[in-house]
Amino acid sequence: MKIEIKMPDLSTADETVTVVEWLVEVGQSIKRGQPLMEIETDKAVMEVESFTAGELCEIHVQPEDEVEVGAVIATIEVLEK
Repeated sequence: MKIEIKMPDLSTADETVTVVEWLVEVGQSIKRGQPLMEIETDKAVMEVESFTAGELCEIHVQPEDEVEVGAVIATIEVLEK
């Protein structure tokens, strides 16, 4: 089953954040809690973690893109056990 990963609300004053870099590649297996990407806010660079385990299928935003909270950033294929 594929699920969309959305940009979480990181409790910043900014309405948008900037993608710095992806820490995983399409096709890579990921674990719950694993950092997926780094983003930059008005005050800091921070990591966005995966809330599920699976395989990264698609990346919807690229480095230097500005992303709003709630925007789809990636698609993960959840691996059933």
